[in-house]
Amino acid sequence: MKNGTENMNKENKIAASANKRMKNRLNSKLEYYYGCGAGRYGEVLRELRVHGGVHSYRTSSIPLAEFWQPDNLERITAKLKPYLPGFDAERALKFFEFPTDPEVDGKCIGRASMTDLMLMDGDWQIALEAKYTEYSRMPNETVDEWLRKDGVDFFIRRRVGKTWLRYIQEAKCSDLRGEQRLYDSCGDVCYQFLHRTASACYKTNGTDEHKPVLIYELFYDANDPMSREDRIVFERDLKHWAGMLRLKNMKFLIMSVPVINAAEVKRDYAGVKDGIFDAMAMHTIYKFDFDGIKIEDVDLGKEEK
Repeated sequence: MKNGTENMNKENKIAASANKRMKNRLNSKLEYYYGCGAGRYGEVLRELRVHGGVHSYRTSSIPLAEFWQPDNLERITAKLKPYLPGFDAERALKFFEFPTDPEVDGKCIGRASMTDLMLMDGDWQIALEAKYTEYSRMPNETVDEWLRKDGVDFFIRRRVGKTWLRYIQEAKCSDLRGEQRLYDSCGDVCYQFLHRTASACYKTNGTDEHKPVLIYELFYDANDPMSREDRIVFERDLKHWAGMLRLKNMKFLIMSVPVINAAEVKRDYAGVKDGIFDAMAMHTIYKFDFDGIKIEDVDLGKEEK
């Protein structure tokens, strides 16, 4: 009971102090949105507080929202521009929790794929998936495991999977041919990786000349060797899945971001959940080593055996 009371007191203090001082440019018009609705960075934080589904300070949506705050956009542009010519993080439309529906003949047939951050700027359509401790704490559900889960009709799931593959194929971003090839050859691919790729590819490489980009942004504790090792293993998995799907004609970037104050965040915010976004509105929670960020432009077109 004592721990519960302490956590509630933390949440109350954070909420009360949030009204005293606000983070720089919190309400600037810098093209921030939550879902498909209009908003500003401060409104995104409020929506994340209500709908973010935060389980702890380690949930990846927290460092993601911190990383993409207004004061970091210029440095983010400098990091990504060599890989995405013309990209401007300030100008880009930034949609947190962006939905892509699996549709057949104009009808949604399953649950939407919720992209952590969808960025649209010029020719680029960028689906960004953030991971922090999830890649070491949580198993990756494969396509095979997803198909065989209880609770949803197996044949409906096959149609949904076929739709994700169709989005990728219509963008000419995979050499896989036929639904059966997906289930015969790619059962070990992470299901989330499949539908996140589909979200990046949806309605791209067409007459509007939008180019698909998939970014996995991997946060890790710079002071924890195990965190670095787990990240490296996950990077290998990502490249393996891309090879199994035979991806091509798109950009796939893996961006590794060192967190330099993970121990401090644990000390100050252990037990705090959604209220952490109130604190983020007035001061920095997670700190990053921007000089230590590494970006890999994954070489696509190689089929994994």
